[in-house]
Amino acid sequence: MPDVVHRTIHQAGVDTDKFLHGAAIVFHEGLCYANWANSPINENGPHETLKGRRSTDGGKTWPILETIGPGFRGEERHSHGILFVHQGELWTICSRFGVGTPGRRFPGLQAEAFVLAPDTNRWLSRGIVMENCWPYDEPVRMANGNFITGGQDKDGLPVVAISRGHDVTQWETISIPYDRRLKPSFAETTVWSEGERVLAIIRGGGGIAWVSVSEDNGRTWSKARASNFPMPRAKAYLGKLSTGQLYLLSNLKNRDTLAISVSQPGENSLSSIWRVRHGKTVPPRFSGRAKGKEWSYPYGHEHDGHLYVVYSVGKEDCGLSVIPIKSFQLTSVSNPLR
Repeated sequence: MPDVVHRTIHQAGVDTDKFLHGAAIVFHEGLCYANWANSPINENGPHETLKGRRSTDGGKTWPILETIGPGFRGEERHSHGILFVHQGELWTICSRFGVGTPGRRFPGLQAEAFVLAPDTNRWLSRGIVMENCWPYDEPVRMANGNFITGGQDKDGLPVVAISRGHDVTQWETISIPYDRRLKPSFAETTVWSEGERVLAIIRGGGGIAWVSVSEDNGRTWSKARASNFPMPRAKAYLGKLSTGQLYLLSNLKNRDTLAISVSQPGENSLSSIWRVRHGKTVPPRFSGRAKGKEWSYPYGHEHDGHLYVVYSVGKEDCGLSVIPIKSFQLTSVSNPLR
């Protein structure tokens, strides 16, 4: 992409956690905040925590590492989630699992909220706010005033979570039906709402994305089906730019390429695609389960004329790409998503 700037927010080191995944990013009161899951060695391992950094210069430097979700002594753990500003407060909602109701992927899956206290500048828990949902999107307000975020459940199946109006301490988890032939596995879901209509894009199989649509503010969903959009088994992120362009951050064919696809302003079909990062990353420096050369698990946030995209680099480091919104001028067409 033209004019994109790449930076590093955090790197694994000899004396720090060796695994990192699932970054999120947001701006609040002039500061940029990012957080992610960290664990000593392995993905989703015991002793995993939610950690982050803050930038006072628009994402150029990230000086201090902080712990947000501290984890636990036993099998339960905190992991990555979402960042957002709500009613003037900075919130993060992260997954928490490892004990409780049996699950094929994440036993006892819940989500816990933390809020940055303005008087102490420290993160305080607001308790469990979601059951059986691992959230992935900055919440989007729907036509009925409720907020929605995409996720997956304890069995790795596609779900969304819906707030009770402006009360973001109580969310309802709703499953998305799917064709059994799709055989979902880690069906991470990302959503965007326009009026009462909500589009869900789901991590699928067969090298393509799955899609589902709700016409009633996320209460009921069409059966998830295969789309015509190429996407490997990897989490994507769906949003809308201030230009009115829908955008999708995703991998293309494999995790060697991190791409952004956009629509024409006001349209719902993705019509152009650019590479954000391309080529194999350096090999992981430390051993650990499920690591590899990859740019993966993107998350986007627009601020001051730029799209800030964070992602995992080899599941060890947190990368940041800053893209001018003016770069998304459509000149080519490739694989529209319908």
